[in-house]
Amino acid sequence: MEIVDRLTQISPSATLASAEKAARLVAQGLDVIDLGQGLPDFSTPKNICNAGITAISEGHTRYTANSGLPELRDAIAERYGTLYGVEYDRSETIITCGGKHALYSAFQALVEDGDEVIIPTPYWVSFPAQVRIAGGQPVFVGTREEDDFIVNAQDIDDACSEKTKAIILNTPSNPSGAVIPSSVLKDIGRIAIDRDLVIVVDETYDQFLYEGATHSSPLGLGSEAKPVTLSIGSCSKTWAMTGWRIGWATGPRKLIGSMSRLQSHLTSNPTSISQWAAVEALTGDQSAVADMLAAFSERREVVLKQLRSMPGVTCGQPMGSFYAFPNVSGTFNNRITTSDDLATYLIDEAQVVTVPGSAFGRDGFLRVSFAVEINRLQEALHRISEALSAIVV
Repeated sequence: MEIVDRLTQISPSATLASAEKAARLVAQGLDVIDLGQGLPDFSTPKNICNAGITAISEGHTRYTANSGLPELRDAIAERYGTLYGVEYDRSETIITCGGKHALYSAFQALVEDGDEVIIPTPYWVSFPAQVRIAGGQPVFVGTREEDDFIVNAQDIDDACSEKTKAIILNTPSNPSGAVIPSSVLKDIGRIAIDRDLVIVVDETYDQFLYEGATHSSPLGLGSEAKPVTLSIGSCSKTWAMTGWRIGWATGPRKLIGSMSRLQSHLTSNPTSISQWAAVEALTGDQSAVADMLAAFSERREVVLKQLRSMPGVTCGQPMGSFYAFPNVSGTFNNRITTSDDLATYLIDEAQVVTVPGSAFGRDGFLRVSFAVEINRLQEALHRISEALSAIVV
């Protein structure tokens, strides 16, 4: 049997692989602490769960419209109109089986064989894989640790060519926690307008911001940015709904229509029950989101303080998401020469799971999630510190 090249060249998701490894070790009876997980450790809020239960009891268990419930699409359109002052309607939205599904469909609709897509590094692990699956070529643009990993608009412009089709932005960033300022997003929006490109903006962590940081979008330019901006969102992180699998895209009607046609042959509509729960998530009580943010904020301070005290480690200031991205290159030696080596060492010696920076296009770093109960988080950081003290002179 011959498998097509574009799939044999794709590696499994490193973040999912780390979670699977942690589960295997736990099954062996080891006291493993998983700081590699990319999901809130909170339960889905009760009002959202109750909305799902009500959907079942009222018989909302059949197919919905292919692009999603009208009520949910309207709520998404209203959300973006409120956030950015740019009017959207139902036809400019699609509900998908998670944010990853929305991204996949977008690249399938946008990218031809040989097209280039610009991706700042560090990047979320699935961005380059999804571009390659669509036949495209990722073009990586580095960001600087001293700039808090915020991409430079001029670097984006310099990386563009006649083959460039799209730009991917992720703010707040997974893995770095970088929040791209409004001024930079507007500059990149102007580049996209001038070059007739599409900006795909992954806004999955837009509700988790710290120290007065504010979330923005190329849509800050106003309606002129609307034809070049595709906004991707998800219920997974904001409302702790990872298992419900609801995401969305909002953008140009032509692009949304193409994604909808693909979805009609790929998955059809997302789960009807989850969609009704998502309506409640977007329109109902938001106090649980505030509670999660408060907990993440407290844990962030603990993580930064502890990481910065560790031998061979430096760490910038994540302004969003629930990850830190420390530079661990100062711990390398003759035995441990890469972030993959260090991540393996920490599993073996400390029973702590992290994700190596190489998975995000930046070796020399680790992604450390603080979506972990604070006592377990402190224990994990203590174990890491002890393990590093044994190898750093």
